[in-house]
Amino acid sequence: MTTVGEALAKGRASLQKDSEHPARDAVLLLAHVLDKPSEYPYLHPETALSDGQEQEYLRLVERRRAGEPVAYLRGYQEFMGMRFLVDRRVLIPRPETEILVGAALAVLGRQDGEVRIADAGCGSGAIGLSLARLLSKAWVALTDSSLDALEVARGNAASLGVMDRVRFFHGDLLRPLLDAGLSSQFDVLVSNPPYIPAEEMDELPQDVRCFEPGLALDGGPGGLAVIERIAAEAPAMLRPGGTLYVEIGDGQGNACRGIFLRAGTWRDFGLLADYSGRQRVFTARTRSAGSRGDRLADQGG
Repeated sequence: MTTVGEALAKGRASLQKDSEHPARDAVLLLAHVLDKPSEYPYLHPETALSDGQEQEYLRLVERRRAGEPVAYLRGYQEFMGMRFLVDRRVLIPRPETEILVGAALAVLGRQDGEVRIADAGCGSGAIGLSLARLLSKAWVALTDSSLDALEVARGNAASLGVMDRVRFFHGDLLRPLLDAGLSSQFDVLVSNPPYIPAEEMDELPQDVRCFEPGLALDGGPGGLAVIERIAAEAPAMLRPGGTLYVEIGDGQGNACRGIFLRAGTWRDFGLLADYSGRQRVFTARTRSAGSRGDRLADQGG
């Protein structure tokens, strides 16, 4: 029989030319087949695999060699210390997006009473459902134009035990919330919109380009089309002084500030970097009506 250590070495060697992280991918897939924590293969290399386990592992390794992401092969991805179900209907949550969740938590965690959060274009629900799980007094509305994505998000809400404090809306970005009569109802809006410039889509890594949903990635020419819509539409959904947290691409910070300035209803712009020092989250707050002083301050006047 093949041992765990032998299988791990074989998987690592098979992935050497086809994966950016062959050792990591090999151990994550093997631990998944064994239904054990990721450190188990290193701690128990002498354990024998059954024939079924070995064959399943080799099949997953071959699919990874063809470019299929590990998260889709396992059917889940860790995010904010939680496990989110994912498949090809939704984007895979990235560690960088945790920056956005952490920033929102830092503000919302200091508030008393119920907080209302909108997650626009929720995908798997990683952002909005993480906030619902970590904030016991949060009520979260999640929107997506894809019924398939909403089905995945509902499954995650059920597994996280937050179904009683979330509601799902099918439709384009913020439109379903407006149609539901929820104008001016939210304290915070969060979103990880498509922001990859259309002209760069063909340059994405194979596992992203060929497997993850293109509509959730392609932000149009320059990558800012959906962000422009958020800047224009979000003030109607937020309460006065409400805050927005939106994920962006590196180098898009100045362009986002210009977009939100031109919208004329935003102030207190901020930019947060990810773990690699890249621009990752743009933040802004809705201004009070008639606040000319705020407008002049934002414009440097």
